[in-house]
Amino acid sequence: MLLRKLIPILFIVSFFLANPLADAQLPVDGVVSYWPFDDGTIVGGKVEDVLGNNDGELKDNPKSVAGKVGKALEFNGTNSVHIPGTASLEFAGEKEMSVAAWVNADSDSPVKGVVAGCCGTIVAQRDVNGWALRFDGRNAGQEMEFIVQPGWQGDGGFGAPTFDKGKWHHLVGVVADKEMFLYVDGKLEKEQNYNGPMSTGGSEMEIGHAGDGGFVGIIDEVLIYNKALSANEVKQVFEAKGLPVQAQGKLATRWGDIKTSF
Repeated sequence: MLLRKLIPILFIVSFFLANPLADAQLPVDGVVSYWPFDDGTIVGGKVEDVLGNNDGELKDNPKSVAGKVGKALEFNGTNSVHIPGTASLEFAGEKEMSVAAWVNADSDSPVKGVVAGCCGTIVAQRDVNGWALRFDGRNAGQEMEFIVQPGWQGDGGFGAPTFDKGKWHHLVGVVADKEMFLYVDGKLEKEQNYNGPMSTGGSEMEIGHAGDGGFVGIIDEVLIYNKALSANEVKQVFEAKGLPVQAQGKLATRWGDIKTSF
């Protein structure tokens, strides 16, 4: 009898000690959309938004590869994920939003664009004149940039140095009322005043490529929030290994198996 009581307790303790999802989870407050690109979330060319209603579609077959967390998509500068978008991705008139993604550049200049050196779209509402997280090789030392309408604020000076090829780095762009921020690997890289509110011409979004160019490399764990992430929340996203519900789901399944066995 004592053994039957101890085994479930030991299971729960060992699960949370061994499972990184138990103590490294994404903050989900304010999440609009989350595209993890993992197995089971891309079926028949459809790319599932696992937390929202903004499923996307593969364009020209970006390749599924090993990611920072689970699987990711590898882009060649011309292929992409196109997201038609719903009202939840319409930021016109809004004063806050955040976008996050893991990137792994294929080269020191990971871009295939219509203008020399520009522009390597990572995640953007560029084609509807909204915002963009991208590579711009025209800005030496500030190539990884976050730009926002109106006026493409941040263009040409609101960026971080390009990354070494073949290494994972985390980017977060934040609009917070009268300020905008760029974080790299969980740390604040740039901040400046922002003259808002935001403006866009629609809800469409692109990952990997927009009208002015594409990113060459791997993109993973793309997130959109309808609020300005705090510095602490940015760090949480950087350190996250997945969703709380993923860990809870695994625990519930395994706990059910154990209860059935005893």
